[in-house]
Parts: sequence; C-alpha cells; structure tokens
Amino acid sequence: MYRIHFCVMPFSIAGINTNEKRDGGKTVKLIKALNNNVALVKDKNGQEAVVMGKGVGFGIKIGGSISESLIEKHFVLNGDSGKRDFDSLLRRIAVDDIELASDIIREGEDMLGYRCNDSILLTLSDHLGMLLERMKEGIYFGTPLEWDIRLIYPREYQFAKKVVADLRERTGYKIPEQEAAFIVLHFINANSNQKGMEETMMYTKIIQNILNISKLHYGREFKEDNFDVSRFVTHVRYFVKRQMNGEKLEIDESIAEVIARRCPEDHKCARKITRFLQQTYGWEVSEGEELYLTLHLNRMNIQ
Repeated sequence: MYRIHFCVMPFSIAGINTNEKRDGGKTVKLIKALNNNVALVKDKNGQEAVVMGKGVGFGIKIGGSISESLIEKHFVLNGDSGKRDFDSLLRRIAVDDIELASDIIREGEDMLGYRCNDSILLTLSDHLGMLLERMKEGIYFGTPLEWDIRLIYPREYQFAKKVVADLRERTGYKIPEQEAAFIVLHFINANSNQKGMEETMMYTKIIQNILNISKLHYGREFKEDNFDVSRFVTHVRYFVKRQMNGEKLEIDESIAEVIARRCPEDHKCARKITRFLQQTYGWEVSEGEELYLTLHLNRMNIQ
C-alpha cells in the first residue's frame, strides 16, 4: 500500500501573463532554448524569464535575439530563489509538461473568466509531472475534500473534469476523475488574493466543516444538484471570505428576534457553526452573519 501526501511546492515567480503577442520591434536575449516553443531568456530589464510561443526557441543561438512578436506567455523568475525553483522543476519533469500546463491555464482562463497569477505555471506543471509519473507506476489516490470541492466550486470542477478527460485521451493513462479536485485547487489558489495553497486548503476545509456540522445537525446528506443547497454553499463561501477579510454583516435587532423565533431549529444549527468557528479559529461572528446563516439553512431545509 502506498501512503501519499499531496503537497504543492511554493515557487517564487512573478511577472507578466498575457495571451497577446508583443510588439514585433522589441526583442529578448536567449539564455537557453528548452525546446522549440519554450525558452529561458533575459528581457529588456535584465531579468530572467520563461517565455512561450510557437518557434520561440527554434534555430536561435545562445545570446541571439527573439522577437517579442513570437512570445505568447512571459513569466519573470523572481530573483535567485525563482531561478533555483525553475531549475529544480526542470530536473524533475519534462518541458512538455510545462507546455501542457500552459495550455490548461489558457483554456481555464477562457472558460472560467479567470486571470490567474503567474505561480500557477510552475505549481501546475509540477503537479502534472508528478501525476503522470504516478500513472506510469499505477499509483492512484484521492482527496478527502473531493465531495466538498465538487459542491463548493461546481464550475471549476466541471472544467477540471474536462481537463482529466483530455489528459486521458492525450496520454493513454486511465486517470481517475478524483484528480479533478487537485486541479480545481490550483485554479482557486491562482485566482484569489490568498497567500498560497495552504490558505486555499484552509478556506476549503472551513467550508467543509460548516457543511459537516449542518449535515450532522439535520441528520441527512445534501444533494449536490439541489438549488437551495447550492445557494447555501455560495452563501457560506462569501461568509468565510468576509470573516477571513475581517468584514462583518449587521442586521436590525428586531428582525433578528423574529428570525430566531420563526426558525428555531435552523437558528440552533447556525449557533453550532458560530461556536465552532469561535472555538477553532477565534473568529468573532456577528449576529447578522449568524442570522443570515439561519435564513439560508431554513431555505435549504424547506421540503
């Protein structure tokens, strides 16, 4: 039996990420062609960068010029740590995996309307490289957050399922659908203001705990395709985001009393959730937030 721990290495990378080709009158200097379509260059600011585009590395000698009109994606390596991270990545995975990650990122940005930060290129490349190695060895694993990820991020999960299907066709490996959950986390992390994958995982785990408390309170599972369940999950996502950002919702006291009196069982569940968050994370949950939770719980449980 294999014991696998999923982790994402924190790469130091910052730069420009654009699908538009650049001004053909400007050039960058080639440091190393990684293949015909991926190259390590020095840009006009003297910074080392990874560039991608059809033919950017073809037939050009070290020190030669590459027209910026060929460059479709441009990622600046952030200092010595960024260079070390990239060199380390190249020792572990094939350059083709970096191109594959770039294609997935471009498709994800188009389908989801995202503008991903640059870190996703290296973290997703690294994940894909490890995934394909695991498939060669017949090692499969899932994540305990899979059900919650499907429920919390339905659009992202549908896109990630398509990525998995495309990878199966492209590689011939029987990649399990559970891998979609990991791809979702990469995109959520790259499209947020959160500090990294660790915070994205914590954010998702908090939402999972809220859903679990609700399921235990009512003694039943929630249906993923139920509109009121989806609406509750969406509310919880924004509620958690507000709490993490130190924002609060307030509500009129007279309205609060009416809601608590009319929905006693739902209010009891909301109180369980707020007590858990206070005890576990030290959060101060406002009465307004607690009562909005009550309303959404009530809607979800009207049969």
